[in-house]
Amino acid sequence: MINRVIKENNINYTPVWFMRQSGRHLKDYIHLRNKHKTFIEFCLNEKSVEEATLLPLKHYKLDALILFSDILLVPWVLGQKVEFIKNFGPKLRPLDLSDKIITSDFDLMKLNSISNAIKKIKVKSPKSLDLIGFSGAPWTLACYMIEGGGSKNFEKIRKILWANDKWVYKLIKKLTSSVCDFLEFQAKSGADVLMIFDTWSHMIPYDFWKDFAITPVKEIIIELRKRKIFCPVIGFPFKAGEKLIEYSYESEVDVISIDWNTSLKWVLNNINKSLAIQGNLDPLLLTTEREKKIEDRVNDIMNIMQNRVHIFNVGHGFTPDCKKLSVKKAIEIVRNFNK
Repeated sequence: MINRVIKENNINYTPVWFMRQSGRHLKDYIHLRNKHKTFIEFCLNEKSVEEATLLPLKHYKLDALILFSDILLVPWVLGQKVEFIKNFGPKLRPLDLSDKIITSDFDLMKLNSISNAIKKIKVKSPKSLDLIGFSGAPWTLACYMIEGGGSKNFEKIRKILWANDKWVYKLIKKLTSSVCDFLEFQAKSGADVLMIFDTWSHMIPYDFWKDFAITPVKEIIIELRKRKIFCPVIGFPFKAGEKLIEYSYESEVDVISIDWNTSLKWVLNNINKSLAIQGNLDPLLLTTEREKKIEDRVNDIMNIMQNRVHIFNVGHGFTPDCKKLSVKKAIEIVRNFNK
């Protein structure tokens, strides 16, 4: 439905899906996750990927599924050690300036189980639903790879950038190529829409913003089109603020996803009017059961966006304490608005 709405420039129907719609707020997801010793094993298990991707349909009336995967599969395929530690998060062996990952191959053979899962998901899901494939953006991947995990400020990559920007440029170039291969792989397996998550774009020093937030995404999309991949691409430069303007005009994305800190009225006045807009409900509103508050906020978003191609979503992923009833309420409001 997302694909169709974008191609038809349809302002009369708002598709709805959610980032992390298959996640820890669902008990059956936790049961599925506990079957696997490691998260990487989970992400590479064909049957579990299929089940996790389809799982939200048991609970919600959605217009799209997003492939159950993780952005850190890219560094894993490139040969970096990647672990997920309970109550801590991702842990990677940090890159240094002598690391050979920059010259290593992106071996898609390691991801055959994901291709098989995509094909089965497409068979089992309603034809009206789009399947979204995704990757982390090169900068965000580089942040994790150099830092060795999450961070409040990602000081390591910023220090290296100022000390040896040529090396960072090489890493970003390698990741741009790898992300392009990964997205093409998902599209050729059956994904209808692609999304590029730049979770840490707000950590890019201003001097390097265009080179690391916009140029890699633009190069990826141009190359995908050369490879005959024409499905819509959603870009999500999280917390980019006013830099969203430049991103919207220069990145070549078809849809721009908006976080909860950004005014949608500002978006309508400033963002490239040829783009569809996705977002921007605060996911923490859905951790409450305040129906009136949810109704007011969702209706506010829908009213603001009624003359623009819009995909309803949260401004970041669901948290583990998200309430199913609140999610259902938000969906109900969107559905009623579409009637």
